[in-house]
Formats: sequence, C-alpha cells, structure tokens
Amino acid sequence: MAEELKKITEEELKEVAGGVNGKVGLDEGPWMEVANLKTGWLALRSDPSYNYNNEIGKLYNGDDVQIIGNGSGNENGASYVWVWSPKLNKSGWVNDSFLVKKKVKY
Repeated sequence: MAEELKKITEEELKEVAGGVNGKVGLDEGPWMEVANLKTGWLALRSDPSYNYNNEIGKLYNGDDVQIIGNGSGNENGASYVWVWSPKLNKSGWVNDSFLVKKKVKY
C-alpha cells in the first residue's frame, strides 16, 4: 500500500493482537473496501498469518473496514494490516491484497 501507516510498539501489538469487540488500540486510519475476491471470503484474523485456527470473522466483497494499525508481512510474502470491521464489530488482521481505498468516509 502506498500510504505510510503508523508503526506500533511490541506493547501496543500485544494489546491489540487477538482483540475483538470494536476498535482496539490505535489511531483511526483510512476506510477501505473488500474487493477482488473471486470466491469465498476474506478472513479477519487474530494474528497476521494464514491459519484456520486464527480466523475470527468473514468479510465479503463490498464490506467496509477501517485501518487502525500498521502492516505486517509474513514468511509467505502476504501483507496484513490491522483493521476494524463495523459489520462484525471486531478488529483483527486482514490480507491487504483484497482491500481498495473507499471513496466515502463514515
């Protein structure tokens, strides 16, 4: 993603990682929309990695999220960002490959 996002400390990461039930921990960032899913859903995760055990919610094309934390790459080259989902009222990590900039802000 072209925008510079706020970097967080290890303490802040521990506070938000795995958090649910609304916005947790960080400054509000840009609104994004889930897009380009060919099938299935985009998993909201408790950790920035692909693992079926860390899935805490399902997002679909057209769902809105707000970036509230920094990005994190993983060993597979995927890039994750910490977001808040108003639909799920949860915060978690998503693969940013399936997010596009939202034109309208809440």
